[in-house]
Parts: sequence; C-alpha cells; structure tokens
Amino acid sequence: MEDFLFDGEERLLDLAREAAAMAYAPYSGVRVGAALEAEDGKVFTGCNVENASYGLSVCAERVAVFTAVANGVQTFRRLAVYSSTGKPLYPCGACLQVISEFSDDLELIICGAGGVYRRCVLSSLLPHPTRLEGAEERRYPNDR
Repeated sequence: MEDFLFDGEERLLDLAREAAAMAYAPYSGVRVGAALEAEDGKVFTGCNVENASYGLSVCAERVAVFTAVANGVQTFRRLAVYSSTGKPLYPCGACLQVISEFSDDLELIICGAGGVYRRCVLSSLLPHPTRLEGAEERRYPNDR
C-alpha cells in the first residue's frame, strides 16, 4: 500500500470527512461520509442516515449515488469513503451492488478516523454483481 494520496484524492477524502460530520447515527455511533467524483469532476456527497427500524437506514455511499443520479449524472471516476472508526470501513454489499450499476471499475479510496486508508477497485470487492439478462441494451446513461 502506498503511503501517499494521488492528485485529487486528498480533496475527495476531505469532502467525505465533511459529509460524515453530517451523519445521523444515534444507534451505531459510526459516522460515514462518501464523496463520489463524476467523470466531469463534479462531486456528490452523502452521509449515513440511521433509523430505529434498521432496515430503513441508508448508507453514505448510496446517498451519494442517488444524489448524483437525481442531478442527471451517471458516469463516475472514483469514490472516497470516510468513517469515524479507527480502521477503514468498506462499503456494504448493498452499496457495492448499487455502485456496480454504473461502474464495475470504479476506484475506491476508503479511510478511517485513524488516518489509515485503502485503495481498491469495485470489481475486487464485488467480482460477480447481479445483472439482469439484456439489461445492457436497455441502459442509456444520461439519455432521457
């Protein structure tokens, strides 16, 4: 693992850290923030929002993806995830599946409050995403 960040990664992690500060996490106490960089350089952030009915909680990564899509963006360069835990906290399976809808090779930079970070590619975490047969023919990113 490298002990330095590449161009733009530090800025992206800073935005993820700022997003984590906005998290609503009264049950787990873990604040998570995500910063999703689009191909055009725009960044969309999200934080985790917990609910007493745990299944209704939503992760920071999905909030960032949904915000980007709601703003008409569907092509992404990289995702930074910051958590208030001491070690990097990888995205859950649901988040990986949602992200894979838009990119199998998305770069991920994952960092915990202890300053340790990891860099990986989405396909290394989710090598076999769920795909519906014929879905590729029906996908038209940003085409309305």
